[in-house]
Amino acid sequence: MKVGLTVFPINPTFLFPLARRVDELGYESIWVGEHVVIPAQGQSEHPYGGGPGPLPTTPLYDPLLTYAFIAAQTQRLKLGTSVYLLALRHPIMAARLITTLDRISGGRLLLGLGAGWLKEEFEVQDVPWGHRGPRLDENIAVMRRLWKEDRVAHHGRFYRFDEVGFAPKPLQGTVPILIGGETPPALRRAARTGDGWLGVTHTPESAAQRVQELKVMRETAGPFEITVTSESIPTIDDVHRFRDAGVHRLTFGGRLLSGGQKTVEAMLSGLERFADEIIRKIDA
Repeated sequence: MKVGLTVFPINPTFLFPLARRVDELGYESIWVGEHVVIPAQGQSEHPYGGGPGPLPTTPLYDPLLTYAFIAAQTQRLKLGTSVYLLALRHPIMAARLITTLDRISGGRLLLGLGAGWLKEEFEVQDVPWGHRGPRLDENIAVMRRLWKEDRVAHHGRFYRFDEVGFAPKPLQGTVPILIGGETPPALRRAARTGDGWLGVTHTPESAAQRVQELKVMRETAGPFEITVTSESIPTIDDVHRFRDAGVHRLTFGGRLLSGGQKTVEAMLSGLERFADEIIRKIDA
């Protein structure tokens, strides 16, 4: 079982020392969310949080640029996006940024993608909300071709371009794509096109149900990584129960480790305590 930390919003004051320390302590991964902009007049409610989501005053940092800085300071830590809003980007530009991070990090990027939930964020950037799912599918298909083929031409529904070359390729020939979301379209997309699935908060029982649903939906065999989030700091028993449910990676909020204190020192202390009490015992 792999254990990772989720962080949103990104605060470099906390994130950079946290990333260096979790790398040293043996955590498998760190996961950051993304918004490009928060419209001031947004009416959309977060589908999993039951509220309006981040405020327009929330400081936002680009996850790929942030990870480039972290990659230079860490050795083993996997760098996950949860989730990157690919439908807001042109696939060639996105593929270039993603490949650059993959190469400079030594192949440590885990690309979590989602269709997005904040309608106004798409509208303010002139991206039709109703097309975000098909646009995401087309973007993924174009990026995977750019990562594998010597020459690529594409004439699709949303993007059209004549033959181009694309180099360098990702270190492992591709970048792992994990599809996030709990809606039926998100689950179908994960089963159809993903290398894995990113779930939100689950219990071992609810995770087991999702695992079975995805098994039924998947049309091909092969590796498929299940990642879900625990709403609290997991115990060793929790970790084992999630593993038995078919989960490959369990994440939880890094802020939970600080014991309510908003200091770097408190968070680092919590990281060390969890590593001693849980991570080192998972495979013991």
